Amino acid sequence: MSFYPVLRAKGCDGWVGLSNFPPNNWEIWRSHSLLVNVTWASGGVWMTKNLGVLAPGAFRTITSRDVAAVVPADVLPLLSLTRTPPPAQSPVLPKLDTASTSVPAWRATLGLSTASAQTSYQCELDAFPPTGSLLTFGPFLQFGEGVQNFLILLNIESAPASRTAELEIYDAAALDLKGRFPIVNNACNCISLDGLKLEPSDLPLFICRNMTAIPLYFSSSMDGDFLSLEHTHPPASLVVHGRRWEAQKLLKNRWFSKATP
Repeated sequence: MSFYPVLRAKGCDGWVGLSNFPPNNWEIWRSHSLLVNVTWASGGVWMTKNLGVLAPGAFRTITSRDVAAVVPADVLPLLSLTRTPPPAQSPVLPKLDTASTSVPAWRATLGLSTASAQTSYQCELDAFPPTGSLLTFGPFLQFGEGVQNFLILLNIESAPASRTAELEIYDAAALDLKGRFPIVNNACNCISLDGLKLEPSDLPLFICRNMTAIPLYFSSSMDGDFLSLEHTHPPASLVVHGRRWEAQKLLKNRWFSKATP
C-alpha cells in the first residue's frame, strides 16, 4: 500500500477519501482494522502521527483542515493505512506495514473542493528516485472567459531533505519556450498556466530534467462553481509490447534533445 497526499490548489480545500477494503478479492480476501496515519517532512526527518483507526469495510474522508493542526502549513501531508504504527521519526520515508495489491493498486480518492463544487481522481503515491525526470503533455487545458488552469506536480522521495529543480514549458509543435518554474521535491507544486499565451490549438509540453512527479491538470472557474481534475499517464503506459521502460527512455531522450531552453 502506498501514501495518499492531500492536494493543495488556489481557492480550494484538499481532501482524501480512504477505504478499508481491497480493490479485488484474489490478492487480499479479508480486511482488518487499519491505522490511519499522516506523515510529513520536517527538520531533515520524516514525522508521523496517528489519526485513528479505520474499521474493515469503512470509509473516512480527511481534509486539509483536519491535518492543519498537525502538519505545518505549506508542507505536503501524506496519509497512509497500516497494520502497525510507523516510526514517529525516521531519516527515510517509512516503509508501510500493510498488505498491497497490484491489479489494481490499492488507491484512495484525492480531491479538491470549494463551497459549491468538488472534483477528484483515484491515486496512490510512492517514492520516486532522485535521478528521475519528467516528460508529459497537457491536452486537458480549458479555455474560456473566467477559467483558470494549473499544473499540479506531486513528488515524494525517500530522503526528507528539500531540493529544487526547474520545470520547462513549451509549445510542442514549434518548441517555443513558454516559461520556466522552480519545483520542489516532497511537495504538491501548483503552477498557474495562465499568462503563458497558450492557444487552444497548442499542445503544451512539460519537461523537468532533474526530478519526476505525477502531473495533474486542474481547471476552475473564477467563482469556484466549476472544477476539473485530469491526469496523464507516463509514456511507458502507452507501450503495449516489449520493454516499456526502454521505450520511455527513448521518448524522453528524443524530446529532451529537441527542446532546448
